[in-house]
Amino acid sequence: MKPFLLLLLIVLFSPPALAQVNTGDPAPGFTYTSLDGDEISLADFEGKVVYIFFYGAGCPHCLDNGPITENDIYQPHMEDTGFVALGLDTWNLSRSANQSFKSETGITYTLLLNARQSLEDYYGNTSSYDRSVVISKEGEIAYKGTGFVDTDTDQVIAVIEEELSKTITSAGPTDQSPERISLAQNYPNPFNPVTTISYALDKPAQVSLKIYNMLGAEVATLVNERQSAGQKTVSWNALSSSGSAVPSGMYIYQLRTEDQVLTKKMTLIK
Repeated sequence: MKPFLLLLLIVLFSPPALAQVNTGDPAPGFTYTSLDGDEISLADFEGKVVYIFFYGAGCPHCLDNGPITENDIYQPHMEDTGFVALGLDTWNLSRSANQSFKSETGITYTLLLNARQSLEDYYGNTSSYDRSVVISKEGEIAYKGTGFVDTDTDQVIAVIEEELSKTITSAGPTDQSPERISLAQNYPNPFNPVTTISYALDKPAQVSLKIYNMLGAEVATLVNERQSAGQKTVSWNALSSSGSAVPSGMYIYQLRTEDQVLTKKMTLIK
């Protein structure tokens, strides 16, 4: 009996396994400091096509291919307000090393520092740099490169242009109520430290939106009020109701009205 209890405890309290993402999967969220000192999150660009260049600030072939990402990928699309390019340093080198990388390659788009964790956890391993990733307006992986940037530039450009040509359609006029209550998957997921939860009400209702840990204990209340019908959005910054930061792990968010209860899971990774 004791071995069974031990196994049960391991399953319950072990952190969730991190899965490698592939085309069509939700893009994992991240927050890193830019070369300019700003905190940048993937969630900042919701609804946009995002190009990501995973590089090493001291990587010779990244230095060779950096200009390709600038001249062939970023510059032709930079005027499109629905497009963003980001570079993520996966070698976790110093600010000065990244400044040198920026100067030598001529890259003008935003570079983010100390981003190795995203590469290891979701996009390959520590050797999977000098790679391109494209994220769609819907927040999904539209393209995940498996070779150096100079081997798939044409494919990357084609995917970016295809994604930019798409429109995210709505169900109808903004004053039209949804046909049913619904709760969307949070975005980004996994996230750190902010994520957005969207839901829809088919009629006015008393609404409760709460966060619970995997033991069922209430962590935070995001909404507790009567709301009109329509599309709703709320953000959670990984803080409890008392204002303290919550640990990494899986959480449950629950939408409750007088008529219905909907729940989904989300993962916080710090």
